[in-house]
Amino acid sequence: VTKPDVHVPGALAHYRNSDYVPWSGSAGLGDLQAQRTLRTEDRIRAGSIVKTFISVVTLQRVEEGTLSLDQKLPELLPRSVTERIANADQITLRMLLNHTSGIPEWVNEEVHIRVATEPTHIWTNDEAIDIAAAEGAYFPPGTSWRYSNTNYTLLGMVLDRAGGKSWRAQVRERLLLPLGMFSTHLPEPGDRRIASNYARGYHYIDGTPLDLTGVDPSMSGASGGNAMVTTVADLGWFLDALLGGRLFREAATLTAMTTMIDAPHESGLPHQYGLGLESFVMPDGTKVIGHSGGAAGYAVMMFRLADQRTTLVTAINTSDLMTNAVEVFIPALNVITASVEQK
Repeated sequence: VTKPDVHVPGALAHYRNSDYVPWSGSAGLGDLQAQRTLRTEDRIRAGSIVKTFISVVTLQRVEEGTLSLDQKLPELLPRSVTERIANADQITLRMLLNHTSGIPEWVNEEVHIRVATEPTHIWTNDEAIDIAAAEGAYFPPGTSWRYSNTNYTLLGMVLDRAGGKSWRAQVRERLLLPLGMFSTHLPEPGDRRIASNYARGYHYIDGTPLDLTGVDPSMSGASGGNAMVTTVADLGWFLDALLGGRLFREAATLTAMTTMIDAPHESGLPHQYGLGLESFVMPDGTKVIGHSGGAAGYAVMMFRLADQRTTLVTAINTSDLMTNAVEVFIPALNVITASVEQK
């Protein structure tokens, strides 16, 4: 926002600590054409943070006995789906949740180009599976780790089948309504309407902003993308409720969700992944747990400082996660940790 060589229209931050009243701040513009200032309550797209919501609902169903972490794909999905997935008979629900299935990624460079050139296209599960099936498996199931949106596309299909209603309906009923997340929505595919108090989202190409606000929410469905409209305050509230143990019947479920395995990350930072949650050790040694998300036109980071009873959510209305991390999240984190050390 303040550096001429960094293309960030606007930035949002939300800070929650058990000792203080929650704080939200904003800087920059929410609409470049109208030159409208970004507001703290402006809605953004959550990207892959949706994975954490999908994981919670899945684990709630595990607690209820309608699903099991050890169930394999042929028990969870119809043959018309599993016959297109290599090693399906060896892939468990747990492997989908923690990205150890070896199923390849469907959101590739060609998909990104099509999102930018055909923003109204409604993406289907069949398209996603066909794209992934055209690639070879990354590795034998359970032998390594690699992030793949296809895992959560399949989890959405599992929830559709196990719950008797769509995964969107289940997330609404089980999480959004009980938590009072009234600024958070899961628009249905084809519903591209823009609510009030909404930050427009951009992608920069050679320094020129491309407005991607109208990309369809079917991109990329249960794996994240543009599926969820939310605010930084709502996400902070959700993460606090989750890590505070309020969303599960049994403490062991949250323990399972937060049990991490090593997961090499492009940033080079120490990184681990659990069941829909990830953790980083930041450059100053602070450990954070939560999830990040990149959507068409937005980048969001939703993390709790593991040892400091503090939650920090940051977002920018452009789709570069590393810019959000370096220009917004880490500087805000440094301020928080410095203030804690002064006490």
